[in-house]
Amino acid sequence: MKKFILPILFLMFFSTAYASTNQAAAIFLTIFPGARPVGMGGAYVAVADDGFANYYNPAGLGFIDRKSFSLMHSNWLPGLYPSMYYEYLGVIYPISDMGTFGGNLIYLTTGETEATDESGNTIAKFRTFDLAVQLNYGLKLTSDLSGGIGIKYIYSYLAPSWLVSQLLNTKGGGAGMSWAIDGGLLYKTPIKGLSLGAAIQNIGPGLSYTETGEKDPIPQTVRIGTSYHWFNQEQTDDTTKIPVNLWEIRASFDLVKVVVGIMDELKAKEYDYIWDDTWKAMGLEFGYYEMIFVRLGYFIDEAGSRKGFTYGGGIKFRNFNFDIGIDSPLYDFPTTNYRFTLDVWW
Repeated sequence: MKKFILPILFLMFFSTAYASTNQAAAIFLTIFPGARPVGMGGAYVAVADDGFANYYNPAGLGFIDRKSFSLMHSNWLPGLYPSMYYEYLGVIYPISDMGTFGGNLIYLTTGETEATDESGNTIAKFRTFDLAVQLNYGLKLTSDLSGGIGIKYIYSYLAPSWLVSQLLNTKGGGAGMSWAIDGGLLYKTPIKGLSLGAAIQNIGPGLSYTETGEKDPIPQTVRIGTSYHWFNQEQTDDTTKIPVNLWEIRASFDLVKVVVGIMDELKAKEYDYIWDDTWKAMGLEFGYYEMIFVRLGYFIDEAGSRKGFTYGGGIKFRNFNFDIGIDSPLYDFPTTNYRFTLDVWW
């Protein structure tokens, strides 16, 4: 079963690299999607102004008044598992004063896996994958405050049921499913350009890969952050023309904590560990004439041994945005980790 062990090794790495998530199932939900957010270090809960608001903070939908869809592709951590890739689809659909609906789909696969017997004969070929489908709704509660909520379906497929039964001598298994709720708030403060955001994610029942096994909790997560946006608009006397930002700078900072097991940590007074296991994300975005964007971020996960710069950029042409985000420097093994995103607005 040597080849079958590869996805198991991936899950073992993932749980240790992501620190406290080693107590959780469906850990693919903690991967940051989006080239723009990743280029800014993942600091996005107080930005959330595009299709990736569906993931980072559904409250951001309340301030969006245009339809859009977002596509992202990433050959995710090919240095660890060459055939692994990560896909994201996000949709936004405002409905006049009723608020804004959104949805997103996340798909992660390690590619085709081959299981062999002790003689090296192939006994099964299958594709390990994780899937999450989410529906969201955001509404402006006041002119400066928006709230959002989302519900998601989670499905994780590790191996065929008969193969798991044969390997583990258990009844059924190999796949698990669950559901979860997300929620968030986004506040545009009286200080021009300053926003505050907060979100909770993955609040729901646990997930088990076997029919008789105990359920592991999904990665319940808390995000809080702030964003400040400086810009200089062109001067025009034409009231029918929408002003364009000649230049703009956005700075953002997030704290992200997977709270699975936090009560045990508090009882043990492991305050230093709680802080080390809180991810710190910070980012900068520079824009010129709303056409060319350059981004730089820094991400810190002390407990998970991930620390380093992220970077990226993008081009906007009419109603199209194309972005690339890179976070390869976060990992202590050779890999290329690029996210490519296409946004379309209308």
